[in-house]
Amino acid sequence: MLSYRHSFHAGNHGDVLKHICQMLIIEKLKSKDKGFCYFDTHSGAGVYQLNSKESLKTNEFKQGIECLIGHSFQNEAINNYLSLVNAYKEFNQYPGSPEIAKSTLRPQDKLFLMEWHNQEIQNLKSNIGGKNIAIHHRDGYEGLLALTPPDMQRGMVLIDPSYEVSSEYQKVVDTVVTTYKKWNSAIYVIWYPLISDRKSASVTFDSSISKKGKSEAMIESLTQHNFKNLLKIELCVTTNNDAGGMYGSGMLIINAPWKLDVKIKESLQELSPLMAQSDGASYSVDWLIEE
Repeated sequence: MLSYRHSFHAGNHGDVLKHICQMLIIEKLKSKDKGFCYFDTHSGAGVYQLNSKESLKTNEFKQGIECLIGHSFQNEAINNYLSLVNAYKEFNQYPGSPEIAKSTLRPQDKLFLMEWHNQEIQNLKSNIGGKNIAIHHRDGYEGLLALTPPDMQRGMVLIDPSYEVSSEYQKVVDTVVTTYKKWNSAIYVIWYPLISDRKSASVTFDSSISKKGKSEAMIESLTQHNFKNLLKIELCVTTNNDAGGMYGSGMLIINAPWKLDVKIKESLQELSPLMAQSDGASYSVDWLIEE
Protein backbone atom coordinates (compact mmCIF):
# COMPACT_ATOMS: atom_id res chain seq x y z
CA MET A 1 0.00 0.00 0.00
CA LEU A 2 1.45 3.34 -1.03
CA SER A 3 1.65 6.16 1.50
CA TYR A 4 0.63 9.17 -0.61
CA ARG A 5 -2.07 11.45 0.83
CA HIS A 6 -3.29 14.40 -1.25
CA SER A 7 -4.07 16.33 1.94
CA PHE A 8 -0.45 17.55 1.87
CA HIS A 9 -1.02 19.17 -1.52
CA ALA A 10 -4.71 20.14 -1.63
CA GLY A 11 -5.35 23.54 -3.21
CA ASN A 12 -1.85 23.92 -4.65
CA HIS A 13 -1.09 25.36 -8.10
CA GLY A 14 -1.49 21.92 -9.66
CA ASP A 15 -4.99 21.62 -8.23
CA VAL A 16 -5.97 25.06 -9.54
CA LEU A 17 -4.94 24.10 -13.07
CA LYS A 18 -6.50 20.66 -12.87
CA HIS A 19 -9.83 21.76 -11.48
CA ILE A 20 -10.36 24.64 -13.89
CA CYS A 21 -9.72 22.23 -16.76
CA GLN A 22 -12.05 19.69 -15.16
CA MET A 23 -14.88 22.20 -14.82
CA LEU A 24 -14.48 23.43 -18.40
CA ILE A 25 -14.74 19.88 -19.75
CA ILE A 26 -17.75 19.03 -17.58
CA GLU A 27 -19.41 22.25 -18.74
CA LYS A 28 -18.89 21.18 -22.36
CA LEU A 29 -20.33 17.71 -21.72
CA LYS A 30 -23.35 19.29 -20.05
CA SER A 31 -24.13 21.31 -23.19
CA LYS A 32 -26.08 18.26 -24.36
CA ASP A 33 -29.05 16.98 -22.38
CA LYS A 34 -28.04 13.35 -22.67
CA GLY A 35 -26.20 12.00 -19.62
CA PHE A 36 -22.55 11.00 -19.41
CA CYS A 37 -20.18 9.08 -17.11
CA TYR A 38 -17.40 10.62 -15.05
CA PHE A 39 -14.56 8.35 -13.89
CA ASP A 40 -12.00 9.39 -11.27
CA THR A 41 -9.25 6.77 -10.93
CA HIS A 42 -7.45 8.32 -7.94
CA SER A 43 -10.20 10.05 -6.00
CA GLY A 44 -8.48 10.67 -2.67
CA ALA A 45 -10.63 11.94 0.21
CA GLY A 46 -12.86 14.14 -1.94
CA VAL A 47 -12.74 17.11 0.48
CA TYR A 48 -9.70 18.41 2.38
CA GLN A 49 -9.20 20.55 5.47
CA LEU A 50 -6.76 23.37 4.80
CA ASN A 51 -6.16 23.74 8.55
CA SER A 52 -5.17 20.08 8.95
CA LYS A 53 -1.67 19.21 10.14
CA GLU A 54 -0.88 17.71 6.72
CA SER A 55 -1.94 20.82 4.81
CA LEU A 56 -0.19 23.18 7.23
CA LYS A 57 3.00 21.12 7.09
CA THR A 58 3.55 22.00 3.42
CA ASN A 59 1.41 25.17 3.08
CA GLU A 60 1.14 24.43 -0.64
CA PHE A 61 -2.35 25.94 -0.80
CA LYS A 62 -0.79 29.34 -0.06
CA GLN A 63 0.96 29.14 -3.45
CA GLY A 64 -2.21 27.94 -5.13
CA ILE A 65 -5.78 28.83 -4.26
CA GLU A 66 -4.70 31.48 -1.72
CA CYS A 67 -3.07 33.48 -4.53
CA LEU A 68 -6.46 34.00 -6.14
CA ILE A 69 -8.51 34.97 -3.11
CA GLY A 70 -9.48 38.65 -3.07
CA HIS A 71 -8.74 39.25 -6.74
CA SER A 72 -11.33 40.05 -9.40
CA PHE A 73 -11.20 38.28 -12.74
CA GLN A 74 -12.71 38.86 -16.13
CA ASN A 75 -12.36 35.23 -17.12
CA GLU A 76 -15.59 33.26 -16.73
CA ALA A 77 -13.89 29.91 -16.09
CA ILE A 78 -11.88 31.31 -13.17
CA ASN A 79 -14.96 32.99 -11.70
CA ASN A 80 -16.97 29.77 -11.93
CA TYR A 81 -14.15 27.86 -10.25
CA LEU A 82 -13.81 30.42 -7.44
CA SER A 83 -17.57 30.55 -6.93
CA LEU A 84 -17.55 26.82 -6.23
CA VAL A 85 -14.35 26.75 -4.18
CA ASN A 86 -15.22 29.76 -2.01
CA ALA A 87 -18.22 27.92 -0.59
CA TYR A 88 -15.77 25.40 0.90
CA LYS A 89 -13.08 27.93 1.75
CA GLU A 90 -15.41 29.50 4.32
CA PHE A 91 -14.99 26.29 6.32
CA ASN A 92 -11.23 26.00 5.70
CA GLN A 93 -11.91 23.28 3.15
CA TYR A 94 -10.88 22.62 -0.43
CA PRO A 95 -12.91 20.37 -2.76
CA GLY A 96 -11.08 17.63 -4.60
CA SER A 97 -12.02 16.51 -8.10
CA PRO A 98 -14.73 14.02 -6.94
CA GLU A 99 -16.51 16.72 -4.93
CA ILE A 100 -16.26 19.18 -7.82
CA ALA A 101 -17.76 16.56 -10.13
CA LYS A 102 -20.54 15.79 -7.67
CA SER A 103 -21.32 19.50 -7.34
CA THR A 104 -21.50 20.14 -11.07
CA LEU A 105 -23.04 17.00 -12.55
CA ARG A 106 -26.76 16.48 -13.20
CA PRO A 107 -29.22 13.71 -12.20
CA GLN A 108 -28.80 12.00 -15.57
CA ASP A 109 -25.01 11.77 -15.17
CA LYS A 110 -23.07 9.05 -13.29
CA LEU A 111 -19.93 9.15 -11.16
CA PHE A 112 -17.50 6.28 -10.72
CA LEU A 113 -14.97 7.06 -7.99
CA MET A 114 -12.02 4.80 -7.20
CA GLU A 115 -9.47 4.92 -4.40
CA TRP A 116 -7.00 2.26 -3.21
CA HIS A 117 -5.61 3.83 0.00
CA ASN A 118 -7.31 2.24 3.04
CA GLN A 119 -7.78 5.47 5.00
CA GLU A 120 -8.61 7.66 2.01
CA ILE A 121 -11.39 5.37 0.83
CA GLN A 122 -13.03 5.71 4.24
CA ASN A 123 -12.69 9.49 4.05
CA LEU A 124 -14.10 9.47 0.54
CA LYS A 125 -17.15 7.46 1.57
CA SER A 126 -17.72 9.80 4.53
CA ASN A 127 -17.41 12.94 2.42
CA ILE A 128 -19.28 11.95 -0.73
CA GLY A 129 -22.49 10.09 -1.36
CA GLY A 130 -25.72 10.31 -3.30
CA LYS A 131 -27.61 8.93 -6.24
CA ASN A 132 -25.71 7.86 -9.35
CA ILE A 133 -22.41 7.77 -7.41
CA ALA A 134 -20.48 4.48 -7.25
CA ILE A 135 -17.45 4.39 -4.94
CA HIS A 136 -14.97 1.55 -5.37
CA HIS A 137 -12.14 0.51 -3.04
CA ARG A 138 -9.84 -0.72 -5.76
CA ASP A 139 -6.79 0.10 -7.84
CA GLY A 140 -7.86 2.87 -10.20
CA TYR A 141 -6.10 1.45 -13.25
CA GLU A 142 -7.63 -1.98 -12.81
CA GLY A 143 -11.00 -0.43 -12.03
CA LEU A 144 -11.04 1.73 -15.15
CA LEU A 145 -10.25 -1.24 -17.36
CA ALA A 146 -12.91 -3.36 -15.65
CA LEU A 147 -15.70 -0.76 -15.71
CA THR A 148 -15.32 0.46 -19.28
CA PRO A 149 -16.95 0.80 -21.68
CA PRO A 150 -19.98 1.97 -19.70
CA ASP A 151 -23.56 1.97 -20.95
CA MET A 152 -23.27 5.66 -21.80
CA GLN A 153 -21.26 6.58 -24.86
CA ARG A 154 -20.13 10.00 -23.64
CA GLY A 155 -17.87 10.48 -20.66
CA MET A 156 -14.79 11.90 -18.97
CA VAL A 157 -11.93 10.02 -17.32
CA LEU A 158 -9.67 11.89 -14.88
CA ILE A 159 -6.38 10.14 -14.15
CA ASP A 160 -4.57 11.96 -11.37
CA PRO A 161 -2.15 9.54 -9.67
CA SER A 162 0.48 10.36 -7.08
CA TYR A 163 3.37 9.20 -9.31
CA GLU A 164 4.84 8.02 -6.01
CA VAL A 165 6.84 5.37 -7.85
CA SER A 166 8.50 5.96 -11.21
CA SER A 167 6.82 3.00 -12.87
CA GLU A 168 3.47 4.73 -12.56
CA TYR A 169 4.16 6.95 -15.56
CA GLN A 170 4.24 3.91 -17.84
CA LYS A 171 1.19 2.52 -16.04
CA VAL A 172 -0.74 5.62 -17.08
CA VAL A 173 0.24 5.12 -20.72
CA ASP A 174 -0.65 1.43 -20.75
CA THR A 175 -4.01 1.99 -19.05
CA VAL A 176 -5.06 4.90 -21.25
CA VAL A 177 -4.10 3.17 -24.49
CA THR A 178 -5.96 -0.01 -23.54
CA THR A 179 -9.06 1.82 -22.29
CA TYR A 180 -9.17 4.06 -25.37
CA LYS A 181 -9.37 1.01 -27.62
CA LYS A 182 -12.54 -0.01 -25.78
CA TRP A 183 -14.04 3.45 -25.27
CA ASN A 184 -12.71 5.93 -27.81
CA SER A 185 -15.53 8.46 -27.41
CA ALA A 186 -14.55 9.50 -23.87
CA ILE A 187 -12.46 12.54 -22.96
CA TYR A 188 -9.29 11.41 -21.14
CA VAL A 189 -7.69 13.92 -18.79
CA ILE A 190 -4.25 13.17 -17.33
CA TRP A 191 -2.59 15.38 -14.70
CA TYR A 192 1.19 15.18 -14.35
CA PRO A 193 3.92 16.97 -12.34
CA LEU A 194 6.91 18.78 -13.79
CA ILE A 195 9.85 17.85 -11.60
CA SER A 196 13.44 19.01 -11.30
CA ASP A 197 16.29 17.60 -9.22
CA ARG A 198 15.96 17.87 -5.47
CA LYS A 199 18.79 17.18 -3.03
CA SER A 200 16.62 15.78 -0.25
CA ALA A 201 13.41 13.77 -0.02
CA SER A 202 10.05 15.49 0.21
CA VAL A 203 7.15 14.71 2.53
CA THR A 204 5.56 12.20 0.20
CA PHE A 205 8.04 11.52 -2.59
CA ASP A 206 11.10 9.37 -1.90
CA SER A 207 13.15 11.16 -4.53
CA SER A 208 12.66 13.73 -7.26
CA ILE A 209 15.85 12.83 -9.07
CA SER A 210 14.45 9.44 -10.06
CA LYS A 211 11.37 11.11 -11.53
CA LYS A 212 13.01 13.95 -13.45
CA GLY A 213 12.01 13.70 -17.09
CA LYS A 214 9.42 10.97 -16.46
CA SER A 215 6.46 13.20 -17.35
CA GLU A 216 8.17 14.26 -20.55
CA ALA A 217 8.78 10.62 -21.47
CA MET A 218 5.14 9.78 -20.73
CA ILE A 219 3.98 12.60 -23.00
CA GLU A 220 6.27 11.47 -25.81
CA SER A 221 4.98 7.91 -25.50
CA LEU A 222 1.35 9.02 -25.73
CA THR A 223 2.03 11.05 -28.88
CA GLN A 224 2.95 7.81 -30.65
CA HIS A 225 -0.61 6.48 -30.42
CA ASN A 226 -3.51 7.02 -32.78
CA PHE A 227 -5.71 9.34 -30.72
CA LYS A 228 -8.24 11.68 -32.30
CA ASN A 229 -6.39 14.62 -30.77
CA LEU A 230 -4.05 15.33 -27.86
CA LEU A 231 -3.84 18.71 -26.11
CA LYS A 232 -1.03 19.60 -23.69
CA ILE A 233 -1.52 22.35 -21.12
CA GLU A 234 1.25 23.38 -18.71
CA LEU A 235 1.57 25.94 -15.93
CA CYS A 236 5.06 26.53 -14.53
CA VAL A 237 5.14 28.73 -11.43
CA THR A 238 8.93 29.02 -11.64
CA THR A 239 11.74 27.72 -13.84
CA ASN A 240 13.22 24.25 -13.82
CA ASN A 241 16.54 25.65 -12.58
CA ASP A 242 15.01 27.70 -9.75
CA ALA A 243 12.93 24.88 -8.36
CA GLY A 244 13.64 22.12 -5.92
CA GLY A 245 11.08 19.50 -6.82
CA MET A 246 7.81 20.29 -8.58
CA TYR A 247 8.09 23.56 -10.49
CA GLY A 248 4.82 23.19 -12.38
CA SER A 249 2.29 20.73 -13.69
CA GLY A 250 0.38 19.89 -16.79
CA MET A 251 -2.71 18.33 -18.27
CA LEU A 252 -2.87 15.98 -21.22
CA ILE A 253 -6.33 15.83 -22.77
CA ILE A 254 -7.30 13.21 -25.31
CA ASN A 255 -10.43 14.01 -27.36
CA ALA A 256 -10.25 17.59 -26.11
CA PRO A 257 -13.53 19.46 -26.72
CA TRP A 258 -13.79 22.23 -29.29
CA LYS A 259 -12.33 25.55 -28.12
CA LEU A 260 -10.99 24.12 -24.85
CA ASP A 261 -7.53 25.30 -25.89
CA VAL A 262 -8.80 28.86 -26.32
CA LYS A 263 -10.70 28.90 -23.04
CA ILE A 264 -7.87 27.52 -20.91
CA LYS A 265 -5.34 29.88 -22.53
CA GLU A 266 -7.56 32.83 -21.62
CA SER A 267 -7.69 31.53 -18.03
CA LEU A 268 -3.92 31.08 -17.80
CA GLN A 269 -3.31 34.63 -19.00
CA GLU A 270 -4.87 35.85 -15.75
CA LEU A 271 -3.76 33.00 -13.49
CA SER A 272 -0.07 32.82 -14.33
CA PRO A 273 1.04 36.26 -13.03
CA LEU A 274 -0.75 35.72 -9.71
CA MET A 275 0.66 32.27 -9.11
CA ALA A 276 4.19 33.01 -10.27
CA GLN A 277 6.94 32.24 -7.75
CA SER A 278 9.67 33.81 -9.90
CA ASP A 279 10.13 35.86 -13.06
CA GLY A 280 10.55 32.58 -14.92
CA ALA A 281 6.92 31.53 -14.53
CA SER A 282 5.21 30.56 -17.78
CA TYR A 283 2.34 28.67 -19.36
CA SER A 284 1.73 26.90 -22.65
CA VAL A 285 -1.15 25.35 -24.56
CA ASP A 286 -0.13 23.11 -27.47
CA TRP A 287 -1.70 20.53 -29.74
CA LEU A 288 0.49 17.43 -29.84
CA ILE A 289 -1.97 15.60 -32.09
CA GLU A 290 -4.41 17.62 -34.17
CA GLU A 291 -7.56 16.31 -35.80
